[in-house]
Amino acid sequence: MNRKGDEIFFSADENRFRAELRNFLLQSEAKELEREIYEHGQEHADDPDLYPRARALYKRLGEAGFLAPVLPAEYGGRGSLTCEAILAEELGAACVPLAWIHSTSSYVYATISRFGTEEQKERFLNAMRSGTMSGAIAITEPDAGSDVSRIRTRAEAVIKGGGYVIRGEKRNITNGSKADVLLVWALTGQQVEQEPARGMSVFIVEPREGAGVMRAGFTVIEDYKLLGGFPGTVNSHIRFDGLSVPAENLLGSENAGMKIMFDELAIERVLYAAMLVGEARPVVELATEYSMEREQFGRSISRFEAVSFKLADMVTKLEAARLMVYHTTRLIDAGYHVDKESAMSKLLASEAFFEVAHNTLQILGGRGLSEYPVEWAFRMARLSMIPAGTNEIMRYIIQREIYRDKR
Repeated sequence: MNRKGDEIFFSADENRFRAELRNFLLQSEAKELEREIYEHGQEHADDPDLYPRARALYKRLGEAGFLAPVLPAEYGGRGSLTCEAILAEELGAACVPLAWIHSTSSYVYATISRFGTEEQKERFLNAMRSGTMSGAIAITEPDAGSDVSRIRTRAEAVIKGGGYVIRGEKRNITNGSKADVLLVWALTGQQVEQEPARGMSVFIVEPREGAGVMRAGFTVIEDYKLLGGFPGTVNSHIRFDGLSVPAENLLGSENAGMKIMFDELAIERVLYAAMLVGEARPVVELATEYSMEREQFGRSISRFEAVSFKLADMVTKLEAARLMVYHTTRLIDAGYHVDKESAMSKLLASEAFFEVAHNTLQILGGRGLSEYPVEWAFRMARLSMIPAGTNEIMRYIIQREIYRDKR
């Protein structure tokens, strides 16, 4: 069912894409997988069968032609980041494990499509569009989080035989131990001690050989639990101990890593925001339905302003975040610089999701802590303020761009 105004704000092709996607998800295992997670909550987060099931469903999504609409038409896409955001939103609403696999993969194929050589595009984009390969972005390190310019991982050029050897560690890498292809940021410049941002490059890394065996030099130190468990994805600490990467796997030019990163982060943040908007949707629906059914003091609790005003705030802020997301994707599709808008999208969506989860938990009261799955949504919402740049960094970017526009 379309929302009011979708026929105005979205093209006929975009609305058709959303409708067909929703129909596919309703007929797939997505809802069943989501229901299991909501019913079992935290205890289901460690189910070893959960990721393979979500991964198989992701491949079916690719086979059905829904993945990678951001790619150019010559690689099977629609050339539309707006459609990519529709995909992220609908997956977030339907099946969180599936949404997270798509989330990290979309950042990879979008970046390769913008900066890759024709050979790289031929090699990776078709496989990612079909769902055969999933991806991950490897930027963050133990000592380089918000200050991404301070990474220490190095890629040394091999004089004899060509290529590079990567050494270093990456931490908090979503899907890091599961991905088939990673984009790894590493230092290659000569003056990196003084100006590390000028000596950063990006490499396309395939961590596995045949039969799924990890390549020599690629080690998964640990997969962390997030807030007691985060179903369907992993948060990995990985190490590169002399991992060999061929020269043709350099993405873009050497020492262009910071430029590529800024481009990637703008897309990552708005797609992440779209996913959060989707994740918040069923939580709002639960709060609405519960408040209409639950009676206290002889009437539905929806009749009390202490409850209904909470719902009014939740829906208003979530709708504002959704509009900001699609405003930003339109700008990107039109070729605009969107550091400010993408940061706004991520900030608004994560804080709206948190307020939705927080107030829904309050509306459901004790039953939200026991019989209903709101506690899981609450943990997801709280975590959402950290990935893709903390909300403090989002505010820094927004104010920086405001003042920059005035100069």
